[in-house]
Amino acid sequence: MAESLFKVGELAERAGVGVQTLHYYERLGLLPKPDRSASNYRLYRPEALRRVQFIKKAQALGFTLEEIKAILGLREQGRAPCRCVADVGKKHLQELDASIAALQEFRRELAAVVPKWEKETSRQRKCAGEFCDLIEGLPQIATDAQGF
Repeated sequence: MAESLFKVGELAERAGVGVQTLHYYERLGLLPKPDRSASNYRLYRPEALRRVQFIKKAQALGFTLEEIKAILGLREQGRAPCRCVADVGKKHLQELDASIAALQEFRRELAAVVPKWEKETSRQRKCAGEFCDLIEGLPQIATDAQGF
């Protein structure tokens, strides 16, 4: 039976994550506490690899660790998590659409000003601003798209 168990480094390597990531997942309750060997090594069951792979796939789709924990919790309670996954996916899609719209607006604003900046800086000029008058002279622009 011990042959099918993974030590923490083996699991981390197979899952493509760091050892500290596995410890973090344990602390958050995403990964059950593993058994321990006589030498106190963590020994993970094969299901742990599938669980970490699931976590990484969900993260790649934009799910937060908190959302993933909720999904795993539903499964552990014997409930089907697919409706929850679809609902969270829909919410993320709406957020992504809003972010894309904000980025497109930001791009339009930047595309309008960069040619003016290039024209202004094509010759030697003295900057009249405290930091840079090219930026200081702009009206307030949307910064949500950049995550500020």
